[in-house]
Amino acid sequence: MVKEVLIQVVSTQSYEEGSEERIEFSTVGNLHKRQGSYYIIYRDSETAGGAGVTTSLKVEPAKVTLNRMGAIDQKQVFERGILHGSAYSTPQGSLFLQVFTEDMKIDLTEQGGNITLKYNLFIDDQWVSHNSLWINIKEDAPR
Repeated sequence: MVKEVLIQVVSTQSYEEGSEERIEFSTVGNLHKRQGSYYIIYRDSETAGGAGVTTSLKVEPAKVTLNRMGAIDQKQVFERGILHGSAYSTPQGSLFLQVFTEDMKIDLTEQGGNITLKYNLFIDDQWVSHNSLWINIKEDAPR
């Protein structure tokens, strides 16, 4: 069963020189469970640079797969202790990204919950930033 949910996303990037960028947004999306995995689908926020982008998350017990489609195309896998690469394609061009997930916490049920990812980001094999991504999913309030 597909359920409409409220999704809050907080993303933080910390750079070597000590600066930090933080993006927060909330949106409405869908949550459903199929064959032991949770699927979360939402349209990205313009604030987060994702206008015209649909994001889906496949959440498994030890792995999260992020798939962005539209103005930005990317499929990124997050697994603790494993370096995963992906192409990040935009209308301006493509980059090769890699993420090394240091920590992952998944507390998700059919009613919602939280996903926390802590990872290092590399572009073309060069370290760029330490990132954290927190996603909160909760059942949409009745209208």
